[in-house]
Amino acid sequence: MSIINGSLLADIVKFHKPEHNANTAAIVIDERDEHLDEAAVNGIIRKQSQQETLHFCKELGCSVIVVHDLWELYPRHIYGVIGQPDFSCIKEASGVLDGATSPPLLPYLKEQEITCLVLMGGKYDMCVQQSLMGTYSFATVSSGILNHQIIVLSSPSLLADYNPEIYSLSPKFSPSVSSFNNENIDCACLNKINWPMFVLSPGMRFYTKIKE
Repeated sequence: MSIINGSLLADIVKFHKPEHNANTAAIVIDERDEHLDEAAVNGIIRKQSQQETLHFCKELGCSVIVVHDLWELYPRHIYGVIGQPDFSCIKEASGVLDGATSPPLLPYLKEQEITCLVLMGGKYDMCVQQSLMGTYSFATVSSGILNHQIIVLSSPSLLADYNPEIYSLSPKFSPSVSSFNNENIDCACLNKINWPMFVLSPGMRFYTKIKE
């Protein structure tokens, strides 16, 4: 994973060149108008960052995907910008890929040949983490975005709960992990593993700010 001390918006254009088979979409995961455990001022900053990023992506021609958690909430600060998303789905279980959404998300990403996702949304220690890394339990192992050779672009201010101190991106990320594959996990060890907040994958780029 690359931690970029610079602007997310400046780099999105590098990853959206459909004429060169580089196709970027914005994905909003489990977002709502209010997060009860988020300070009001932090929520305002996060919403402004999300709206600015969505405006930028739409003007660039990127499609917009919305993933709802269990039922559709239609957050005003998101739908006020995007109108109707290009694709929306509801989570049927933890994670967002495979058959865990209705309609399934992964076939849409493949059909549209999405190579990069600009990620934003709710709880980065739950829904966003599961979306990136997949889910792991004794009953099921489901894939995440990073298991499908999709580049992920994001910034701390696009995720709830927004906290200015996480711009340092430490210790939110494990320095010792380069990447991992969740297909061959020893289930006997699952309950002993303290998963990192995010996979440190070569396919993930985190920016310290939205724009210059």
